[in-house]
Amino acid sequence: MNGKQQVTKNPSTENDLSFTVVPDVGLKNSQLEFVLGMPINQCISMMQQHPRTLTHVELKYSKKDPCYRDIIIYIGSTGIKLYFDGHSQLIKLIEVDNLSNISLTYNDTIFSDPTNMATLDRVNEFFGSTHPGSYDDKHNIYVQSWPGLSFCFPTAAGDNSNLEVRPGFGGNLRSLKYDANAQPKLTKMSIYRGQNPSEPEQVDTPFSCYCGQNRTRKIEAIWENGSIVGIDIEFDTQNGRIVDGEYDVSTYKRHIYFGDSVADVQSVLGAPTKVFYKSDDKMKIHRGLHKETLYGPPNFFFNYFVMGLSLRSDIHVYTYSRSCTDPSSCFPTKNPVNVENCSSFS
Repeated sequence: MNGKQQVTKNPSTENDLSFTVVPDVGLKNSQLEFVLGMPINQCISMMQQHPRTLTHVELKYSKKDPCYRDIIIYIGSTGIKLYFDGHSQLIKLIEVDNLSNISLTYNDTIFSDPTNMATLDRVNEFFGSTHPGSYDDKHNIYVQSWPGLSFCFPTAAGDNSNLEVRPGFGGNLRSLKYDANAQPKLTKMSIYRGQNPSEPEQVDTPFSCYCGQNRTRKIEAIWENGSIVGIDIEFDTQNGRIVDGEYDVSTYKRHIYFGDSVADVQSVLGAPTKVFYKSDDKMKIHRGLHKETLYGPPNFFFNYFVMGLSLRSDIHVYTYSRSCTDPSSCFPTKNPVNVENCSSFS
């Protein structure tokens, strides 16, 4: 012995991933919460706060039609796949298709973990089987489902060579016969609103996701004599009343006109998420026959990121002269938000 003591470190549990399954709602633990109706910008912001736990993240969207096709975020380190409605950009479907890195609990009890993934019997034991499952002949998948929750089990030859698919009571309903030592293993779990994960019902943002922010429903231009003079904004926000332990939400419709003061706009929408400054050498106005360059005064840009809205204010009179909806609050764009990307209504 040389007086040095050898220390054996136990494996760290700091990055262990365990989520509680809440049918019709989502996945939750003490630090993370993926729930139906969560806006995409809030989801990305939450993931950025856990860079060591949530890794190998992929974002998929349609460049051709981003507002009407689903946006997908896949978190490789957890096997969690989030489907966002292209128009509302709210989570409409949550899937877990890789259970080798994640533990799932229900009623404070683990029913699937990386060392002992769930079987069909264990799922039925935890959730209770009230009817036969459905069978996908094309993909050889047996689906056991409940309102807002479904589990998929493979039935192809291999580990499940002793498994037999038997006819059910009609349609695509089937029952399975298998040996106790060769039970089908869970390969995918889905959480959604409604009865069918292939056609999930529309969801609204839950109270827990508002956090004092406005959520835009619709923005329309106000026209007068063939010109746009402002915008109509319809949005949801918390009204201060508490219902079942959460702040209630109401829908409001407000008008903003070009020429309104900063104080007027902020009294309607509240304080912006961020304020950006544009120096005068970037704001060049070309006029006259010889295209002489006139340098305008500096401008401030008030970014209501959660609402997808940016407003420009003139520094001298402090009135709004320009407005644009901000696509980067919804899905990625090549260019950052600036005046060149906005549509001038003045």
